[in-house]
Amino acid sequence: MTENEIAWDLTEIFASHDDPKIAETMNRILKETENIINNYKGKIALDNFTPQKLLDLFKRQEKFQADLSELDLYKNRLYSANMTIPESEALKNKVEDFTTKISKDLAFLELDVAKYVNDNPGLVDDPILSNYQHILENIKRKFPHNLTELEEQLILEKDQYGVRAWSNLQSKWLSTRKIIVNVEGQNKELSYGEANALLTHPDRGTRISANKSIYGLLGKEETVFSLALRNICGDWVNNSKRRKYDNPMHDSLLFNDTTQMIIDNLMKAIEKGVGVYRRYLKLKADVLNLPKLTCADVRAPLPNVPHTKHTWDEAKELAIQAYKRFDSECVEIVRDMFNRNHLDASPREGKRNGANCATWFKGKSAYILLTFTGELTEIFTLTHELGHAIHDYLAIDKQTYFNIHPGYTVAETA
Repeated sequence: MTENEIAWDLTEIFASHDDPKIAETMNRILKETENIINNYKGKIALDNFTPQKLLDLFKRQEKFQADLSELDLYKNRLYSANMTIPESEALKNKVEDFTTKISKDLAFLELDVAKYVNDNPGLVDDPILSNYQHILENIKRKFPHNLTELEEQLILEKDQYGVRAWSNLQSKWLSTRKIIVNVEGQNKELSYGEANALLTHPDRGTRISANKSIYGLLGKEETVFSLALRNICGDWVNNSKRRKYDNPMHDSLLFNDTTQMIIDNLMKAIEKGVGVYRRYLKLKADVLNLPKLTCADVRAPLPNVPHTKHTWDEAKELAIQAYKRFDSECVEIVRDMFNRNHLDASPREGKRNGANCATWFKGKSAYILLTFTGELTEIFTLTHELGHAIHDYLAIDKQTYFNIHPGYTVAETA
């Protein structure tokens, strides 16, 4: 790591990949798993299992899941920053094996709770469980699609080295590519994140070169990517059929707390607005003095506008000022994210592409991954991801663990 790297500080979670506290946390989770099995397996369906006992179980699960999610967060953030470090990959594999085992051991719990909730519809309106009313409603909606304990365990096993492996392959392959782009007449060897930033470069030749280099590289591996996509989609469709969902989208609708009608209306609105977008593209072609836009021109900046490269300090200040004009509490959250170094923004080989924000429940904070090369569009991305962090801070402050995660339909308003 260079002195000027914009890298996050993960030591608030664990000191390093071999921190003894990782093993201690795993042992504590294992013991609690055994306790949950002993206390609840085969007992939730008994007549003496009351709403109060369900409330106690929910609170116990929340504490348990918070510990488990912290392990997952650390290995995920550590690995995403650089997938080429063997120790990070080893920890990732170790934690994934561990969490899969825990999920298999506790597969009965979700099924038994779901049956109990479904068999006792009055629980949804029970004042004792008022904080979990929405959770109970979701459990009831998903109940018809649960499988047997053995089937759920088998799905967990197949996913770890099946569909998730395809996704990991794509991410690691992309993060380790070297891409040659002609930048204003000079060939440069870049990481995927650096090359991707050039798709909005003011120089058209640079944009065309970046576009051809990136998608040419992907095109050379079309067999791998098409096969991966085919298997991921096939796996999803088969799971949807086995769980008796109405269609392959049904699972996502439940997960994201939305409905088919909302999605249909969204699509209708998009289709209705196609003409507006076409008009925009035509106007942009005129402004760029082009007969027709190519893929390399759609995201091009307007001509005769100075191309300013921003420093990280400038980017931070722009984000702070934007939120300062919006809300005083929000700007304090943004400052806290920067002050605690909870962002990783430097481009580097092995870094996961894209941008995302991960919740840290126990730390009452979040961690943001993005690639920053000084472009204004990246400051927009930074500000958007900080919006997710604000959601996380505010939700953690007021909600229990089960209630902090909204569906993407709400989350992406950040």
